[in-house]
Amino acid sequence: MSQDTKIIYRITYTKDEGVKYISHLDFLRCVNRAFKRAKLPVKYSQGFNPHILQNIALPCPVGVSSECEMLDIEMTRPLDCDELRLCLDEVMPRGIKILKAERYTNQPDFFDICSARYAIDFCSDVPIDALAFDNAECFMIEKKSKRGMKEVNIKDFVQSMHTTETGKCSYHIDAVINAGAQSNLKPDLLTSAMAKFYATEFYNIKIVRKEIYFSGESKNK
Repeated sequence: MSQDTKIIYRITYTKDEGVKYISHLDFLRCVNRAFKRAKLPVKYSQGFNPHILQNIALPCPVGVSSECEMLDIEMTRPLDCDELRLCLDEVMPRGIKILKAERYTNQPDFFDICSARYAIDFCSDVPIDALAFDNAECFMIEKKSKRGMKEVNIKDFVQSMHTTETGKCSYHIDAVINAGAQSNLKPDLLTSAMAKFYATEFYNIKIVRKEIYFSGESKNK
């Protein structure tokens, strides 16, 4: 069966501070229970251990909240998009808000995700030059790869970055970094690299994923 003949809906939702420490597997369990409570005509896989046919765009790192999560869910019959959104929103755990449900037609594939925008707030033990790391061309770190730990230039994974001082020893970062199957940088690795760069400690770190971008999509939002 082609993708066009499948009945797939793309769900956009948020994860707030109350659920940011739930692991990806625990989050999947919560979502699956919500689908069952809503009594939606979800489609299951075949075989000895059938599961709901769904796909999450870019699993949110533990400790990160988000305003832009997405998942695709396959149904056995068509549904009204507004009714689907409201029905899901009523049964989702507290901290997860359903923003939109739309029939999957010509939307980009999750495999084409290339980057994500994050808003990061933190405090430092000492005052720092807010733009020094932004303007540095190279800072080497140890990053896990399929072949083990590898030394890489973290700036190769940062597409854009702007750090501003928001108070005494407190700062805000707006950063677009590589994300997805091809190249990925976790935002907490960025903050730990920055702390090492400035030879200090960061605390009260708050990270929010603001946007997910697909290949060829404008980041001027």
